[in-house]
Amino acid sequence: MSGYGSGLKGEEAAERCLQARGMTTVARRYRAADGEIDLIMRDGDTLVFVEVKYRPAGRPGDGLAAVGAAKRRRMTHAAAVFLLEGEYSGGPVRFDVVEITGAGALHVPNAFPAQL
Repeated sequence: MSGYGSGLKGEEAAERCLQARGMTTVARRYRAADGEIDLIMRDGDTLVFVEVKYRPAGRPGDGLAAVGAAKRRRMTHAAAVFLLEGEYSGGPVRFDVVEITGAGALHVPNAFPAQL
């Protein structure tokens, strides 16, 4: 399976995992000029920007380790653009990571600080 197809599979699995926890989907695969966000979800009154790491053969923690400083910067920038473009009325935001491995899904809320 190509990287694109497997990435979509991981995002779909992550979205189902988050929906099962009561979150609702706002947007999928949001792209800004120099960054992207796999999923944007609502968790109560909190807007959640989600990075998905799909590692079917990986060990738990491998995907989370792949979200380095450069990825966090790009994701934060894309989130700021989303907030400026949308009808977001303020309120809390956070950045989560969902890692999908052969062992299952690992959801890490507040994986890194929101510096918007």
